[in-house]
Amino acid sequence: NPLKFTVEEITVAQLYPETDEPVNILNIKRGIVSALMVPVIEDETKSFMNTVHGQCLTDHLVHARKDIATDVTLSRDLSQCDQFYSRELVNSPLAMLQKLHRPMSKLITSTQDCNYKFENKGKHITAAICTEKHIYLPFSHEDNVISSVVTQDIIFKSSKRINNKVFEVNPSQSKPLHFEGPEDKAPVQTKDTVLSSLQDLVTLAGKDQSRKRASLFHKFVSSLRVLRNETLSQALTEMLNMSGWLTWQALLQCGTTECSSAMLHAIRTNDGLSPGVDALVYGLSLQPHPDATLVRDMLSMAQYKQSRAIMYALANTVKKFHKADVSPVVKDVSKFFETLLNDCSGEILDEDTLADHEDMSFLVLRVVAVMGQAMQAANPSLISSILRCAKKTDIPLSNQKAAIQAFRLMDINDEVRNIFMEVYEDAQSPVEKRVAAYLMLMKSPDHALVTNILNNLENVRDKQLKSFVVSHLKNIHKSGETQMYQSRKDIELVLEDTNTLVDGMSSHYKIESVLGSIQSNIIFNATDTLPKEVMLETTLKVFDYNYDIFEVGVEGTGFEPTIDALFGEQGFFPDSISKVMYWAGDKANILREVLEKVFPEKDRTKRQVPENLLKYIANSAQKLMEDVHVSPAPETIAYLRLLGAEIGYMKTKDMRNMAQTLSMYYHVFMRELPVKVRCVDF
Repeated sequence: NPLKFTVEEITVAQLYPETDEPVNILNIKRGIVSALMVPVIEDETKSFMNTVHGQCLTDHLVHARKDIATDVTLSRDLSQCDQFYSRELVNSPLAMLQKLHRPMSKLITSTQDCNYKFENKGKHITAAICTEKHIYLPFSHEDNVISSVVTQDIIFKSSKRINNKVFEVNPSQSKPLHFEGPEDKAPVQTKDTVLSSLQDLVTLAGKDQSRKRASLFHKFVSSLRVLRNETLSQALTEMLNMSGWLTWQALLQCGTTECSSAMLHAIRTNDGLSPGVDALVYGLSLQPHPDATLVRDMLSMAQYKQSRAIMYALANTVKKFHKADVSPVVKDVSKFFETLLNDCSGEILDEDTLADHEDMSFLVLRVVAVMGQAMQAANPSLISSILRCAKKTDIPLSNQKAAIQAFRLMDINDEVRNIFMEVYEDAQSPVEKRVAAYLMLMKSPDHALVTNILNNLENVRDKQLKSFVVSHLKNIHKSGETQMYQSRKDIELVLEDTNTLVDGMSSHYKIESVLGSIQSNIIFNATDTLPKEVMLETTLKVFDYNYDIFEVGVEGTGFEPTIDALFGEQGFFPDSISKVMYWAGDKANILREVLEKVFPEKDRTKRQVPENLLKYIANSAQKLMEDVHVSPAPETIAYLRLLGAEIGYMKTKDMRNMAQTLSMYYHVFMRELPVKVRCVDF
């Protein structure tokens, strides 16, 4: 194909290739065009030139001159060119040392010298020799160097005159002069090489030729990396039939998007809902630079199975993929979550599935929080749905808070700010929900917001909420944050008469140093003595930037009836221990002394000792079991965030399910299998 291009004053060059031009062929043509570009040599000794490495600062040196400069050398440091960067080859995701191409490329110096000979009469190039030299610094000293030299030699032979230099082009199809990364795929797509390599590996098993396994396996993995989706999909079934174990090993080592797609396709079609699926999918989401294909595959996997690990895997992939512009696949992800959320409504569900829907809504809200910026940019309708969840009062409190906390990575606009202010000022809402709304408001506060909160502080009747807000504002005042400079004096005036915080009251704690900060939230409510929420967060400060290291939080409800049945005034332990102490008065003085230390006289009331003490204690234990059984089951939610990304969460019922699973495995391995073994031996 002929290559059409335009050049404007050596600094701007545009190429107009044919639509079917392969990238690797176009790069060769780029190199030829770049080698033939020479600036007008005047008095300047330096100039910026457009090359295959981008805009480069170039030194000029004239060796001979007649009417024009006839012998010229151009020299440039390629590392200073704006499009000169290391190219990354596909490597194994399981490799212990990852992404070494960038730091290693900094240890290489690259220069280019181009010498041109011009004909004085015709004023055109007669010869051009460009030499690139790349020196590896760690093993180079003085004249002893390890280097790579690339030479491009162009000689003028003849030219064909053309009268028309004007051509029609489509500006949308223009390409820059600098190199493009070619698609690292085989030009001829066939599955024969892959199947042949796998067959050789399978045949090698059982033979005394193990030394060949490494090279054959490398050949197998390399042949997978050059296949496109269509070809790999056709070969996948045959590969799994030949050897599923070797196929999975190779796919895990492959590292291309096509191999990731093949693994997810195999999971959906063959492995079903096996326990290892979640771990594998979550592991695939840890790739640092996902593309649209991987996001699409993760979305398909989440549509197939909405497990917690897969949903978080999709969120982590979208978060790393989304930059500025919203891509179609991100919009599809947002619509998928909007459908699952359904405004946190269970109206269309029966009673048996309502609890599952509430759990799914909670999961969706937590997952959306991970990729908040992408979802906010892609789907305003989803954001409105989350806000409706935050305003609801007929759904679980944990879901209400999760809807509010879903905005932790989003921009707080006026609509969101107004709704959260309504939640914060609603005296009928639980203190935990009001604190969550307050913290979201204070994520990016301005002077007007802080002034509004300070002015309404006297109207806050909930002592726990007021205690938390006061402690939070005091820590802001101490922190010296620049964005709070205008509000610092207002905070000082309003809070100067407030009392010191006491135990049992909700508080915000923060410790700062030159290295970072540690902060914690402890939230109580007005009726319970146990904290409802506890959060601990650490932040590292480097070069005036704050980096979240980790955050761990625990939220718990429903523990009070159980604790009261155990340790309350009429609870099992005070009542039983008191009777044991009086019974042990003359019969076991040592036991009485021990019990006195654990339960002093001032902490118990005198109780009459029954005649049959053991029977009474047994009846008390039975009553304890009944009280615990009829009381609501305590519920706990614990979450962990590392480097600002939420890893996941765990609820109490998850722990119960884990215990049941472990019990099942214990029953199988410790009881049933030994019986079967004995039967076989017999």
